[in-house]
Amino acid sequence: MKKIFLLCFSLVCLTADIIMDVVSEQEVLPKIRITTSSLVNFDFDKVIKNDVLVSSKFEITNENNANYELNYNLNPVGNNYELSITLKGMNNEIKYNNTFTYPKSAYVFLSHKAISQMFKDLKLADLDWMNKKILITRKIAAKQSQILIADYTLNYQKIIMQGGLNLFAKWANSNQNEFYYTDYNKDILSIYKYNLLNNQKTLITQGSGMLALSDISKDGTKALITKTIEDQPEIFLLDLNTKNTKRLTMYKGIDVSARFVGSDSFAFVSDRSSYPNLYLQGLDKTNATQLVYHGKNNSAFSVYNNYIVYSSREKSGDFNLYVMATDSQYVRQLTLNGRNIFPNFSSDGKTIMFIKLLGMQSSLGILRLDENKVYHFPLKVGKISTLDW
Repeated sequence: MKKIFLLCFSLVCLTADIIMDVVSEQEVLPKIRITTSSLVNFDFDKVIKNDVLVSSKFEITNENNANYELNYNLNPVGNNYELSITLKGMNNEIKYNNTFTYPKSAYVFLSHKAISQMFKDLKLADLDWMNKKILITRKIAAKQSQILIADYTLNYQKIIMQGGLNLFAKWANSNQNEFYYTDYNKDILSIYKYNLLNNQKTLITQGSGMLALSDISKDGTKALITKTIEDQPEIFLLDLNTKNTKRLTMYKGIDVSARFVGSDSFAFVSDRSSYPNLYLQGLDKTNATQLVYHGKNNSAFSVYNNYIVYSSREKSGDFNLYVMATDSQYVRQLTLNGRNIFPNFSSDGKTIMFIKLLGMQSSLGILRLDENKVYHFPLKVGKISTLDW
């Protein structure tokens, strides 16, 4: 069987203050000063400042004459933390006041919850993507991997599964209480659904060679999977209720990593161009249309409605991110240098998470599309095989 292209990425812990790249000329933002009367002895201050900064709506300052002041107070209450926040404008006018609670074990989500809710209540921005958990499969040794859950800064990490080789973890629903993954520990590969509420797994389908679930339909009833047939990886449509499959691609080569585009099409990676490239095909059709005509390795992508963000290798050897529309000629370059790989749209399509490699530094990037800003969280060395948001 032809060599199947799989990508490994570097990870995985927030180790320094956030780094910001401005990728185009920016508007002047109002200044905000963040203060606290909290006596809790850990660096919650950096977490809440990162959330405000990544909102792209304020410039954080220590000056007393800032336009706004955000004061927070964090207190332990049993197994939870209680966070009170107050936003003041000029002349100490109170603009917002609220209190939130969250388990101590995942305190970073308390900041995400409070800041996103404040911005929503004030109609400044929708930051609900901050509350989403990232599902990561990470290789730690030969035939050994971990599946873990993290927040978007990677400051929170919880290992869910380890021991053996379990890959291609994918959220099963928007509630993020179940996920699919492939068990590679036996000759016959298996896709399971894992329930985080009761720690039970359910067998979905089996195969050999290569087997991976890459996307779920919006109604949760169907999935796109890559499965080896006749010694080649092909794309199949799997009915999650009946477990019946329908073969979608017939190419004598490599077809992998399919994602739904709307309700009647899917995009996927294929070597039909003699290198990994993106193609679009209808669910009830057999002809595929090439989507990208530049770069020589377009093998990682994400879909939001009719938009696709993808990583493309340039002549310089850099990998840059581009976003395109499947129903027009619209293409926009998002990054300028380094190796920008493995992009993932947020649930609202306005933010993109990706891995950036520049020289010896590795970072998780958060790209805010409307604001034209990129934020990098430096990473420690490790290997990620997949991310899902």
